[in-house]
Formats: sequence, structure tokens, C-alpha cells
Amino acid sequence: MNARLCSKVGCAREAVATLTYDYGDQMAALGPLGIAHHPHAHDLCAQHADRLSVPAGWLVVRHEALRA
Repeated sequence: MNARLCSKVGCAREAVATLTYDYGDQMAALGPLGIAHHPHAHDLCAQHADRLSVPAGWLVVRHEALRA
């Protein structure tokens, strides 16, 4: 099985986290890599997951499993 790669353009690192958005609640959720790729989710490498930024006023929820 092939490893999933980071969704960021030009990044070839292996994905370790999955990012989803809830536009209605202005919230982004970042958690462990999802079991299966979902078309409305974004897989991120560790570097891009750590540098995640969202629009002003949005809430970011980070799943604790990422904080080792």
C-alpha cells in the first residue's frame, strides 16, 4: 500500500494528520491521519500540521494524539 502524501502543493512528505473544516462554525479540526482518504479532507505532513493557520476568528481543534 502506498503512503499518503501531504496535500500541500509541492510537498512530497508523508501525511501524518488529517484536516477538516466546518465553514458554518468557522472551525478547523486537525487529527491523526484518517483511515481512508476523504475528498473533503486534507492530509498534512507533520511540518504543515504544526504550521497550520486559519482565517482570523476561526477556532482550531487539535486532537491530543498529535501531541506526543
